[in-house]
Amino acid sequence: MVARRRKPADRTAPDASGRVPRDALGFYGYRVRDVMTRPVVAVEATASLTEAASRMSRRGISGLPVLGPGGRLIGVVSQKDILRILGDRAGLRLPGSVFDLVLARSAAGRSDLAEACRRELDRSKVRDAMSHPALCVEPEASLDDAVKTMVQAKINRLPVVARGKMVGIVTRSDLLSGLSTGSAAPP
Repeated sequence: MVARRRKPADRTAPDASGRVPRDALGFYGYRVRDVMTRPVVAVEATASLTEAASRMSRRGISGLPVLGPGGRLIGVVSQKDILRILGDRAGLRLPGSVFDLVLARSAAGRSDLAEACRRELDRSKVRDAMSHPALCVEPEASLDDAVKTMVQAKINRLPVVARGKMVGIVTRSDLLSGLSTGSAAPP
């Protein structure tokens, strides 16, 4: 007699109430609160771009929420925002590729470019460079909602706000961690 194997239950099949079990949804079963980074590193709008760039560099991050009076979230500043200011005010022009750095004879003929950029970073305030208002997401939002918001707005991070208070930040890296097994807290 040949033993028959029982077919394993389909974990993605709806239950009696018509709902798919949350653990069967994988990435889509997670909420922003499951993958967000906390505590949040932020910067004040009145800080210099030198301070913002220094915080980003020390933490290995590419953007910061910006706080206004009373610690209220008013915007986000990114490396791209800072580079835009340096291009507009100090004449910094980024190469099109890494090869342009190697192939260029000089930094556009300006030996003072690094010093001009440092002066502009010291002189400019975060409020001059930040994107505002900040797009936000709630901790209970689905990761799918966060991804859609980030893709549509062409941004790399979303501050997470609950009851008017910033409680975390979700980044591209955080969202990718939700895809890998065991990287996020289970739902």
